[in-house]
Amino acid sequence: MKKLFIAALLFVGIVSFAQDINQKPAKDQREKLTPEQRSEKHLQKLTSDLNLDKNQQEQVKQLLAERSAKAEKFREDRKNNKTKPTAEEKEAFKKQMKADKDAADAKMKAILNADQYTKWTALKKDYRDHKGDHKGHFKSPQERDQAHLQKLTTDLNLNADQQKQISELLSDRSTKMAMLKKSRRDSGIQPTDADKKAMKKQMEEDHKAYDAKMKSILNTDQYKKWTTIQKEHKDKMKEHRKDKK
Repeated sequence: MKKLFIAALLFVGIVSFAQDINQKPAKDQREKLTPEQRSEKHLQKLTSDLNLDKNQQEQVKQLLAERSAKAEKFREDRKNNKTKPTAEEKEAFKKQMKADKDAADAKMKAILNADQYTKWTALKKDYRDHKGDHKGHFKSPQERDQAHLQKLTTDLNLNADQQKQISELLSDRSTKMAMLKKSRRDSGIQPTDADKKAMKKQMEEDHKAYDAKMKSILNTDQYKKWTTIQKEHKDKMKEHRKDKK
């Protein structure tokens, strides 16, 4: 059973590019960003994605600072409050969150032009869909793969043949993930250091193989954009882990 478990672990390497498993740093080694640094990083991305001018950058910077200050206050209040909130307090908090979100959206709409606002709302939807994917909001691996394929089709302008090839690639990845999960459930055995080292090496090789397959399917411009999307995804995942600390 242990051999089966290790074999399944070795198969799962193909998904390392998306989850950044093999490069996850130790907690004390992670880059620690202040709220101001996080806001600045967010501003830089919005400036790049939406082509913000200097005046817009200043206004968005102020908006991000306000949001960051509210988030920090919420964290402090939650840390200091030892009592569990009542149902009424939860409902009031939910309403306040919605009001704050609506107000922030209105301010962004006033800052951005029509095209920028349309793109900004699309970016937010992509982020929500991404979070939903990782929280298991899809009923099955097939639904998750289909949503991923649809997003890649839109982002990379895939033709019918490319969609078919990538669909098969995603299906193969899901099969290997399902195999790993089943083996972990069945064995209940923790891998040794040697097992982990072998798994990491295999994951690196599988990652290169997956990358090579994508490169053979996409054209030059599509592949360049795809690698950029993967990097942005990794950065988001790292930032999310830091925020959860």
